[in-house]
Parts: sequence; structure tokens; C-alpha cells
Amino acid sequence: MIRRTDRARGPVYGGHIGGTMLLRHLGRALTIVGALAVSACQSLVDFSDWAAGYDKAVERTHNENVLINMVRAAYNRPLHFATIAVVRGNGQVSPAIQGFFPFVNFSAPARSGATLTPSIGVTSGFNFDLASLDNSEFITGLLTPISPATVHFYVMQGIPRELLFSLFIERVTITANNRTETYINDPNDPRYDAFVATLQNLLELGFTTENPQIMMPFGPALTTQEAKDPLRLQAAAQAGLILQPTPVGSEVHYQLMRAINYPRFCFTGGAPNMPRLPQSVMCGSLDAPGAGAAPQPGSQQNFQSGSGIAGFENASLSVVIRSTRDVFNFVGNLIYQQVERPVPHRLILTSQEAKNYNYLGRGDELIVVRKNQTRPGDLVRVDFEGNTYSIPAENQGNSALVMSVIQQILNLSKSVNLIPTTSAVVVR
Repeated sequence: MIRRTDRARGPVYGGHIGGTMLLRHLGRALTIVGALAVSACQSLVDFSDWAAGYDKAVERTHNENVLINMVRAAYNRPLHFATIAVVRGNGQVSPAIQGFFPFVNFSAPARSGATLTPSIGVTSGFNFDLASLDNSEFITGLLTPISPATVHFYVMQGIPRELLFSLFIERVTITANNRTETYINDPNDPRYDAFVATLQNLLELGFTTENPQIMMPFGPALTTQEAKDPLRLQAAAQAGLILQPTPVGSEVHYQLMRAINYPRFCFTGGAPNMPRLPQSVMCGSLDAPGAGAAPQPGSQQNFQSGSGIAGFENASLSVVIRSTRDVFNFVGNLIYQQVERPVPHRLILTSQEAKNYNYLGRGDELIVVRKNQTRPGDLVRVDFEGNTYSIPAENQGNSALVMSVIQQILNLSKSVNLIPTTSAVVVR
């Protein structure tokens, strides 16, 4: 150690003592920076607020996408759908130290005046890929009629049948006494009120759905010798087929049968004072012995077994289910009737089942959409051709439920494989 005395300035320290003090300050600063970095990393691990914000943003995006396409359908504009394909999140911690060290001379740092300022920067963010669904697979699903199994699923969830059938049924045809009447479920049709009345009458008769398991024949009947073939029996077992004896004249043949689910419309009969319906249209009739073979499942169902209603003894009923695209058209036409007619027309659900389900008491309308009447807290709002369309939070009827059902059936038209990888728009 070197020490010298200056009478005017007092003792001055140099050499390795000043360096030791510098290292000591630096060590303390690094300790502080390390502690801050660890704390920042711990805060980055807790991304619940960010995830909640993302979830709300996706909810808003999906709701707006559904409503804007309803409004497009109301004015006969082409529909366009997009989806968020990929979301990427990132976080970064950047520690830093800023120091100031005064020197007495070129070789000796001063004993005081040195400062070290530790700092840390934390950044986070995300980006996502917005993919257009203008592709063959999605459009095929969009235009395919909704399956009876899907309709039955929603009925089993307890959603009012009046709401579901208003959304899903495209038309009902009744033939009686050599006269055929077709009732179109279209608010723009002049006879739309006749369809509403017909649907209400069917609901009073217990119009609903079921999904029984029935046995369908597979291939031709086999002789006794053919039925004993071990290779044929092995193949039948692997395919889930069973052999069922079938009388053919004086001989017994064997029919290969396959168990399938057969979702269909049927009737419960309604109240005891309601007219009698034929057994073949009653729920559970396909499980009865001798019920016969059921037709192949499809989007159209025909009842041709007569009726116990006076004047309809030889009547038949045909029900056709919509596609998802036509559901948007139907709701769009309802919106047009609400916002463009001098006297707004709203579809009111009148069944007791619908009233009991709507326990929030926000109205009995199927859907409520307002034009240029936005309010704080609206469920969803969109801008279209200079006007704003919104679904209110209060007095919305069954709008939230309708939006939920339509989003779900729309998602049934999507699959993981149909999300394009080359035409995605990356938003950062």
C-alpha cells in the first residue's frame, strides 16, 4: 500500500484499496439486479391476467363474426368467416446497470461520489394468425343440412324445442285428403304466420326427437350352409354384424344385421285430451316388436301412417332440416323484419317450455337486434355499411342462447385440417 500526505488536501488513498471499494459496490449492484431479475421472472410466470384478457378478446371476435354475418344475410350480402388459427405469447427480462465512478487521478478512484443504478426491463406480448375459411371443406360443411343427431343433442340438453325447431326446420309439408300444404319457415314469406301456427300445433302434440338404436339388414339373406362358413362368420364379427334367423317360405335363412342409431322426429302424444296419433310416429315405436325396418337417416323425414285426427285419417307429414348457411339466412331475415319494417316484427316464443327456460326474464323474443341504438354494455355490436347493429344486454330475449347455438353449429363445419397455412393473415 502506498500512502502519502498532502497538507492541503489530507490523505488520499490509491492503489488496490480504491479497486476493492469499486468491486464491493459492483457486487452489491449485481446482487440487487439478480434479485430483481428473479422477481421479474416470477411475475412473468403468472400470466392469468393476460390469458383472461385474451379469452375476452376471442369471445368478442367470435360474437362479432357471428353477428356481422347475420346482418350480411339480412341484406343478401355474401357471408365471410375467419378464425384465429394460432396465438403466440412471449416475455423477456432485460437487466442493466448504469454506474458513475469519479477518479482523483488516472489511477486512483475517489472514496465517495460513485453511484450504481441497477434497472430491469420486462416486456411481454402476443401475436396471432387470422385465417380465412374460404375453402372447400368449410363451405361443404356450411351448406350441408344439419344432422338429426345434432338436433336431438340440443333437445336432450333441455333447450326449448320451439327455439330449436324455429332455427333448424326449413319447411313442413302436410298432405291430407289429396291436398298438400307446404309451410315455409321464412319471415319474409307471406304465409310465415301459418308456419308458426303449424309448429305450435305440432308442439302441442308432443313433437320432439329421439335417437333409438335399431337393427338394419346388411347384404342378402344367407342360407344355413352359408351361415356356417367360419370365414364369413369371422368377417361379420369383425364388422360388428350379427346373424338373425329369417323365415323364407318353409326354410330358415339368416340375415346379417347391424345396430345403428336412428335419430328422428317423433311425437309423445301431448296431453291426454289431444287427438290420437298413429303408433308408428310415436316416440319409442321403433323399439316395439314388429315395427319393421326404418328408413335411412337423413335431413328429411316423412310420416305416412295416417292420423287419428278427424279429416286427417290419411295424412302425411314431411319435415326438412336446414343447413348452417340457411340458419344464418333465417336469422338475417328476422333481423331485417325488426330493423327495416315500419312495424317491427319479432318472433315471440309462446310455449311453456320456452318461458320456463328463460328464467332470467329478459323477454320472449327469439332474437333482438337494434339498428343505430347502441347502449353501454351491449352484448355485441358491429358496424355495417355506415350503420351500427347491436344486441342489448337487457331485454335481449333469447339472443344470447341463439348466438351460442349458432356458434356451435358453425364450429361443426370446421376442422383442424381446414385451417389454411398459406393464406393466413399474421397480426402482430
